[in-house]
Amino acid sequence: MGMIRSSYIAAAVIAYITAAVLATAYMVAAVLVTVGFSTPASAGMNQDLASCTAAEGRGSAAACTRVMDSGRLPDEQFYIGHFNRGSAFNKAGDFDKALADFNKVVKLNPRFARGFHMRGVVQDELGAPDKALADLDHAIELNSREWSFYFSRAAVLRGKNDLDAALIDLTTAADLKPQEQKVILLRALINSDKGDYGVARADINKVISTGHDRAAAYYARAAVAYREQRLDAATADLDRTLALSESFPAAHTLMGRILEARGDTAGAKARYRKAAGLPPGSLDARSAQKTARERLQALGSTVGDIDSADVALVQPSKEVGCKRFLPATGTIISANCDDK
Repeated sequence: MGMIRSSYIAAAVIAYITAAVLATAYMVAAVLVTVGFSTPASAGMNQDLASCTAAEGRGSAAACTRVMDSGRLPDEQFYIGHFNRGSAFNKAGDFDKALADFNKVVKLNPRFARGFHMRGVVQDELGAPDKALADLDHAIELNSREWSFYFSRAAVLRGKNDLDAALIDLTTAADLKPQEQKVILLRALINSDKGDYGVARADINKVISTGHDRAAAYYARAAVAYREQRLDAATADLDRTLALSESFPAAHTLMGRILEARGDTAGAKARYRKAAGLPPGSLDARSAQKTARERLQALGSTVGDIDSADVALVQPSKEVGCKRFLPATGTIISANCDDK
């Protein structure tokens, strides 16, 4: 065939992939793959589709909006656009906007289990665990073979202090996906909640030995040590966590609790402000950010306050020039530094 004329747009081809999200919740993204786009406008659409698919934050959410507003996405595929945009809002911490999108997803496609799963995750982030459980129950009814649905329900049950039920869900998740580190770490934290510190630490050390999810594993081990009042050991593991992942809200909150216990109120408040201002997504993020805000209020401070202790927490950006590589198009584009 000859060159495709600019007035013709090739059809979108849709497939699903599974990807992990950190705060607190695991995201499943839908992939929008385009073929045959040859004009400058089409290249821009390729970039938007790639960014929307990545669901990386507010920039991806804006890209999803442009895709849906372009008229090029078939009506029967609109739920995918809302799903990706909701996932991007969720990762950015814009939970009300995420909920609005996931409401549209389940209305447009009531058989799409991942839509109910993600709406349940967001409901929990918004402080509605009973609504979250209803959505997660329905997701499991639609697809009982997806490990992440049980994992997410276990996290909600832990928040409601229904630890035995949470462990049952984690057992199912582990049966469906053996050796999944996220399952092992959440199980360890729940065992720690129950006072089974040795069992918890043994599971965490197994994860650390694999070399995977080390930041989350060091945080989990620090949380166990903190419960045991071994503050030096907890601090050492938190240092390891933050060296690997500086944007880990729960690690900053736990470090704040240790600093507060040692009488360093200014340092504790700086850690709480840092935790509260980070995007969610990592282990224990939502509960840690809630604790951080509560401790700031108790200490007579707010998230927006700044003092000298905050200066030490400022880290240089690792992103040079705010450029972004889009694998779907093989191009590098400029990105708004605020849209992450």
